[in-house]
Amino acid sequence: MTGLYAVAGNPAFQSKSPQLFNTAFRKVGIDAIYVRLTASTAKEVITTAREIGMDGLNITSPFKTEIMPYLDDVEGDARRIGSVNTVVRREGRFVGCNTDTAGVLGAIRSSGLSLPKAKAVVVGAEGAGRAAVVALKSAGADVALVNRTFEKARIAAATLKCTALPMEQMGEALKDARLLVSAVSSVERIIDPSLLKQGLIVLDAHYGRPTALANDAARAGCTVVDGREWLLSQAAPAFTLFTRQPPPLDLMRKVLWRRRLDNRRNIALIGFMGSGKSVVAERLGSLAGMPVLDIDKNIEEKAALSVTEIFEKSGEDGFRRMEQEEIGEMSLLSGHIVSCGGGAVLSRSNVRVLRNNCLTVWLWVTPKTALKRVGSTSTRPLLDDEDPEGAAAALLAGRLSRYAGTCDLLISTEEKSPEEIAERIWHEVRHTIED
Repeated sequence: MTGLYAVAGNPAFQSKSPQLFNTAFRKVGIDAIYVRLTASTAKEVITTAREIGMDGLNITSPFKTEIMPYLDDVEGDARRIGSVNTVVRREGRFVGCNTDTAGVLGAIRSSGLSLPKAKAVVVGAEGAGRAAVVALKSAGADVALVNRTFEKARIAAATLKCTALPMEQMGEALKDARLLVSAVSSVERIIDPSLLKQGLIVLDAHYGRPTALANDAARAGCTVVDGREWLLSQAAPAFTLFTRQPPPLDLMRKVLWRRRLDNRRNIALIGFMGSGKSVVAERLGSLAGMPVLDIDKNIEEKAALSVTEIFEKSGEDGFRRMEQEEIGEMSLLSGHIVSCGGGAVLSRSNVRVLRNNCLTVWLWVTPKTALKRVGSTSTRPLLDDEDPEGAAAALLAGRLSRYAGTCDLLISTEEKSPEEIAERIWHEVRHTIED
């Protein structure tokens, strides 16, 4: 059975973790798929993972601390730090771990800095910042924790046994510092550039887009450690936690530093029947100012028959041929929202078109919710069964790996309005579409 893993955050779309882990899975010969999961709350993350039956998660901002009450257990550094960045399913139980400490030390190791007795400043008192403090102290560094809300820094510092300072004292903190670690998920300027000096080593955990800190530090003559080193160094032990095998580190590094231009300007929605693809596509089209293409509706218009009638007349194979032809024409489109039928991912040809021409979003729905939404199963040929929910569950289970292997982003539609789902998708992908 194909293993399913995800990086979960808000936002999640810019994460490079799928490239890292999917490449590593293939290299080691593991049947598994790794996706991006966007959510509004940590509770939603774990609920969705349980519903889908995921095998593991990497947790990113802002859920590293918030997720802890929803786990079955928390172990090792995660409990001490009060932050989880890796979740492993063991015999049905979700266990929280923390590999950010390894990430920090691995990234700094690449700079050549000797940490014992070195003065270090960590900015950010949330999960990643606290992990950085623990890692640096374990290596013998003298650490000061700085946060925009001083009370958060004070509370964290009391637990972690380090110095806490307000942002107003950043100049004093950096005066004799050899290392500055930013664990703030922002590209905006948070430190006055005049406080940065030649000889300072700067590690910025934010790697998705260039940050003001990284740019300012480079201009000031600082040694800037790329945030991808942190990502790689925490991903390696996470891979071993997931698979119990050593990671192909050289290959993962090569993939992480590979530049990839994404020219896809269509957004495609995939997912099981009842996931709301058609209505979400309409809302998303209005929000993004993009025309909407509904594959099933186009097939019905061209055939002058309903989907049910096409199944009755030509069988599922006949419908799939029409669907493949319709999706094939998408290779000529740009700037469209596309709603695909629930079984569109069954065709490798369709998947290839979607992967090459669309940012593809998987709308998750449970079988129970799907049946409530579709109402009568008489218009759903594949659910014409004495036990519709059992048929739906079996059908969805058989498609999970197809949805996962096709999507760029996963979002649960449980207990969400179409407007909320559309807004979340647009929030995630708009920079890619508009750039």
